[in-house]
Amino acid sequence: MSENSKNKVKIKKISRTFVKDEAYNLLAQRIINGELKPCERLRVQELSDDLGISRTPVREALLQLESEGLVMTKANRWTIVAPINPCEAKDIYPIIYSLEELALIEAFDKIDEKFIEKIQDINEDISYFHRKKDQLKTIKKDNEFHDAFIELSGNAEIKPIIDKLKRRVERMEIYFFETGDENFTTYKEHMNIINALKEKNLDKARKFLVENWKSTIHTINKLSKDLEFENIEDQIK
Repeated sequence: MSENSKNKVKIKKISRTFVKDEAYNLLAQRIINGELKPCERLRVQELSDDLGISRTPVREALLQLESEGLVMTKANRWTIVAPINPCEAKDIYPIIYSLEELALIEAFDKIDEKFIEKIQDINEDISYFHRKKDQLKTIKKDNEFHDAFIELSGNAEIKPIIDKLKRRVERMEIYFFETGDENFTTYKEHMNIINALKEKNLDKARKFLVENWKSTIHTINKLSKDLEFENIEDQIK
């Protein structure tokens, strides 16, 4: 055996699980940001070619997305991006705000001036990106605001559950909140939470946190009344 052969470093191959996770993350993001539209057909071969990977991890990623409500399949007929369903808001948001309220309770004793300054800065960013009409960055910053309480709580079980649910509502928010300023109350609602924390009033902070989420449900319900949601078969592109 040559000296070069002895010294050759063996490169570890990328595992199939890793490829599936990458495919899942890329497809989930494209669905959430609207690049893949509601009811758009998802063809395994096309996605495989687009992502530069084999069909197996694409199929596995689609199965995971289906389990999370982002993809729908009709056996032997089609696989599509799940349609926007405003009725999901009343089921999903209460779970999210209940878990966030728990995180706030667990984090409350750790909240200091530095933390309050951090969430104030995030809230100013929310206002800035909203004025710039950058919906994706506005929602991203809104998620950062709420995630701050979860991270501070130190409860590792809350975030994975909320992240999974937020993928579904984030898509809904992007779809519905491309609207005028009359529907944007997030900044003021966050300031109510911040001011309650400055007062060290947990009950008020909890109340305003829940109201913030309920306001979103109300807005989605209000906007969805003006839209007609057709039969899925009629919407498939």
